[in-house]
Amino acid sequence: MSSTSSQEGAAKVEEKLLLDWGARIGAAARYEGIKSAQLENLIASLDVVQGKEALLVTAAYALRQAQRLGAGRMTARLVNQALLELYEKGCGKEEARKMLGFAKWVYEAVPGFRGRLEQLTLESLLRQLAGGR
Repeated sequence: MSSTSSQEGAAKVEEKLLLDWGARIGAAARYEGIKSAQLENLIASLDVVQGKEALLVTAAYALRQAQRLGAGRMTARLVNQALLELYEKGCGKEEARKMLGFAKWVYEAVPGFRGRLEQLTLESLLRQLAGGR
């Protein structure tokens, strides 16, 4: 029963949550001038351990990299917040990989953003890029 309930919890996570976190992380990485390879390393770090604890390991890795490189602290903070939220909602590697993969797409596609990162959504970012509000 517990594996069924954890699958149900993960299934209830809306795609919008993953997309919005991905937009925030990707925009932050672009703003801070993070190298694309760092986002790829985050995705790869999900495979260091088995199970949903991989999300915690990846969050710790993001914080470590920001400290070690002296850059990307805002991005690391957002990665940490996002992965903790996904972990608490019962999500696993698949959802985390989707979110971080989308962050990489946003990073590659977006020259910048306006406003507060904490309030950024994919929709608001796309409206900015289209010249809307």
